[in-house]
Amino acid sequence: MRKLFFYSVLTGLVILNSFLLANPNILGKIGLIIYNYHYLRNFPRTLITVSLVVGTSVALAELINFLVKNQFVNRRTGVIVLSVLTLVAFVALVNTAIAFSKWTYSHTGLRFQIGAFILPTLLICVFVYTLLKLPTIPEAFPESPVANEQIHPQNPTE
Repeated sequence: MRKLFFYSVLTGLVILNSFLLANPNILGKIGLIIYNYHYLRNFPRTLITVSLVVGTSVALAELINFLVKNQFVNRRTGVIVLSVLTLVAFVALVNTAIAFSKWTYSHTGLRFQIGAFILPTLLICVFVYTLLKLPTIPEAFPESPVANEQIHPQNPTE
């Protein structure tokens, strides 16, 4: 139920992010044409682009969750991979902040800027959510040597 709620909120945020990225101000529209960002020129293209990015990250996170749950990889490896992916998304967020502090992108409008910051934040949320919900596999208790001695006594003459 929690996973369904999380992914429904994520879907709503993807649609909101696509709307924000598809509606820059006039300088932002000129910049999209000059820099040939054809995948952000209108809402349907932006929705497809953002959905593919977030969908790929969700699929990757769920694959790691599946592999850990079915013990194809251990939990530590899953934690490391998800942590690296979270770090990469955080680096993308920092890169976005640096890019939008320069003159070229700073005049694209507040909606476009907020949309640009939301996308890496969504990726961070996906990876951290999966990291927190990563299953733990309980380890079996080792067999007790005392139980073996009671079943098969070593010195039966006593």
